[in-house]
Amino acid sequence: MYTRAALLAAAMLATLLPLRAQESKDGGPLYRVEVNFREGNDSGALTDRRYTLLVTDSKKVVFKVGSRTPAVSGSLEPPASGSMVSTQFTYLDVGVNIQCTLHAVGGKVAINGSLDISNIDGASAVAGVHNPIVKQTRLDLEAVVELGKPTVVASIDDPLTTRKLQVEVTVSKAN
Repeated sequence: MYTRAALLAAAMLATLLPLRAQESKDGGPLYRVEVNFREGNDSGALTDRRYTLLVTDSKKVVFKVGSRTPAVSGSLEPPASGSMVSTQFTYLDVGVNIQCTLHAVGGKVAINGSLDISNIDGASAVAGVHNPIVKQTRLDLEAVVELGKPTVVASIDDPLTTRKLQVEVTVSKAN
């Protein structure tokens, strides 16, 4: 039969096993990533848009907010069908799209990701088909930041449109 000490040890070990499994399943520490977009132009004040994501070390996170806009990508009029036209559409993700992966590097964190800000700015007609005109700012980034310290990872001053955009990232431990 089992001794009392063996049963006690087994009971203690059994309570630790689920915690161990949960830790390895998560893949590492959890981080809070705050992305702050500051937008404006030379004559106006900058407006802030802030997004917060929870990211596990070495796991990819995708964040999308906005709409899916149809754009005609092709059409076909079969010769035998008369006036029947088959139209194909591609859907564009318009709004804010953020993808990011973090890797702990000592007391700092390496960020690898892409930021995409887009909106519809009218429509254009090509061969009688109206398609949306999409204004887009895209940034692919790789940066190493200190935990808890706001870091500007991009700053854009566009002289053609007088538009300004600043992207600031703050990474902190969430657990």
